[in-house]
Amino acid sequence: GPDTDYVGREILIGSNSVGGENNQVVILDVTDKSNPIKISAFTYSNGGYTHQAWLTEDQKFLILGDELDEINQGVKTHTRIIDVSNLDEPTLHMNHFGPSNAIDHNGYVSGNIFYMANYTFGIRALDISQIEEKNISEIGFFDTYPDNNDTTFFGAWNVYPYFKSGHILISDINSGLFLVKAKGE
Repeated sequence: GPDTDYVGREILIGSNSVGGENNQVVILDVTDKSNPIKISAFTYSNGGYTHQAWLTEDQKFLILGDELDEINQGVKTHTRIIDVSNLDEPTLHMNHFGPSNAIDHNGYVSGNIFYMANYTFGIRALDISQIEEKNISEIGFFDTYPDNNDTTFFGAWNVYPYFKSGHILISDINSGLFLVKAKGE
């Protein structure tokens, strides 16, 4: 990543629940497995359960999904973008809210696209090419659970966007596996 203080180090970024805190990201230097060193922690408000995060390809931003904030806070799908260019002092770069109240789950970056499993709202493809300017926009989706977009644990659970063919694998809790490809691919 861009933080030169940690070049050549093995860094662990944990989306986890620690000591009753369900809204914390912990950054550790785990180069020496027998002596992990805490670098920093990032805590955010209005969370529910820090679930999963993925780095942008330049490793400057961490895209964080909280699995329970939509249920606990009654908000639209809420994705937090954390600036981790300085691992000692991660900061909230921006919040992104989707158009539904569906629960976000696993998300992955491939190039300038963030693919997010969004339970009842299917998978969403977000253009993150202007993340630095705090501009994220949805460029595609596939709804594996067309019954509704409720705030429940049905539908798209995971997405895998790394096949050389351009196909995207979606696992759906209710309907099984889907294999899709962007139009024009």
